[in-house]
Amino acid sequence: MTKINILPAPQLVTDAWMLMMGFKSDPGAIRALLPTRLEPHPNNMVVINLYTVPDPSQTSGFGAYTLTYITVQIKDHDSYIMGSDVGEPGRFWVGYFNSSEVVREFTRSVGIPAEPGITTLTKRKGKLKAVLEVGGQVFVEATADVDSKLQTAVGGHLNYFTYGRLQGNSSESTHIIKFPIPFVSRPVRTENATITFKMPENHPLYSIRPISIEWASYVKGSFVYPQYQII
Repeated sequence: MTKINILPAPQLVTDAWMLMMGFKSDPGAIRALLPTRLEPHPNNMVVINLYTVPDPSQTSGFGAYTLTYITVQIKDHDSYIMGSDVGEPGRFWVGYFNSSEVVREFTRSVGIPAEPGITTLTKRKGKLKAVLEVGGQVFVEATADVDSKLQTAVGGHLNYFTYGRLQGNSSESTHIIKFPIPFVSRPVRTENATITFKMPENHPLYSIRPISIEWASYVKGSFVYPQYQII
């Protein structure tokens, strides 16, 4: 097998179409997925993002890939949103399913729990369908009614977190690792969202399956995977 060289950070991704949703979940299940040093946000919110990057020219090195990640929101680590007095709560990765071994190697090297998975987005006559498949099985299926007119851009930083031992670190100790990710995105009108977790019931992520969708947004976004910070 050809060895894949791990790319340097930061890495830029531009104009990726993403379906993002925030939904309420079981607070006990959220707590169980977090390390003890981090506290769940009182809103009991899970944020999922399903997106595709079909053209290698949209990245600075990753090439084409697809990704679905699932995060739980945490206390006391809000990030900056341009023009807003209210920050977005920090997000801790609990699931990360990527189609590209190049991207998986990059993210695993900095502690992100990357696994193989394929995300597809299909849009017909304003109906959007997003599907995550893992090992040939549908894990997540989401739908929404979406417009095509881009709205005002939103920008800022989103604070993402993971927990793990960094590659090349000889110590057995683990760390809370932070990624302050700058972004600019332009949403379109997004309505009538649905989402279903279809992974096996004994999968850890099934415990945080949606109770109620609080928001959904289909956006065209650009962002940077930055250098990590240890906290």
